Amino acid sequence: MLEKSKKDSINYINKIEFIDAKVVNATSEHAGYLQHHLRPTDIRECMIVGASPWAALHEPLRDPNGKTWTIIINNKPCAMFGVSDISFDKEYRSAVIWLLGSNLCEEEPLKFCRVTKRIIDILLIDYDILENLVPIDHTKTIKWLNWLGFQFAKKATTINGFQCVRFVRCNLSENMAWD
Repeated sequence: MLEKSKKDSINYINKIEFIDAKVVNATSEHAGYLQHHLRPTDIRECMIVGASPWAALHEPLRDPNGKTWTIIINNKPCAMFGVSDISFDKEYRSAVIWLLGSNLCEEEPLKFCRVTKRIIDILLIDYDILENLVPIDHTKTIKWLNWLGFQFAKKATTINGFQCVRFVRCNLSENMAWD
């Protein structure tokens, strides 16, 4: 695992300063706002996993094994994101990473991308592996995840009848490979 720095740990992620955005601990008010402003692709991702936008945004706030934040751009919640621990011990730490956002992500792409790039780098200080699934036809999301440095499984996974692809980013020096 990468050497941890106190100022760059997930416990300090909401203290990182950005010129034109901020990251704060997520609240139910952020979730309430975003549930009515999600991008169509994010609503579809909720549907694929069998969750309403309300549940997908509010449930992580109560996850004892996770952390949830909100990206604020132009004084509005742009996206909520978080991690939920899969494995959390001294030798190996992995988490499911997720993000659900509003159209502000695409209206302010430079601000959104700058913030998310820094967030991923910070999360990888505390985690060996970050992973999740994305619908295979969400090409914009896949391009963004690729830009963030995630790698993709070679084979699709079917979730509730929809083709998805697993994405992973690790802080290990060697890349993982899938068949």
